[in-house]
Amino acid sequence: MKCVICSRKIYENKFCHLHFKAYTSILEKFRVWQKATSINWEDYLCQIQKNSLTGEWAKEVAKYLIEEEEKKCLEK
Repeated sequence: MKCVICSRKIYENKFCHLHFKAYTSILEKFRVWQKATSINWEDYLCQIQKNSLTGEWAKEVAKYLIEEEEKKCLEK
């Protein structure tokens, strides 16, 4: 199977090693941001994409997660 973002070999949870590392970083940092600012998940992901200091891997994961959330909303 291949990474849902870049088609590399899956490492864990639908992601290659590089995108999985970015995904775990996003999750860890969200907890910190949420405590400090009360930001919600969707807004946090949008902020990741807008931030010029965010790495490309994290931006790609954030974009993917936003798209997945939108699909879930449409299915309801």
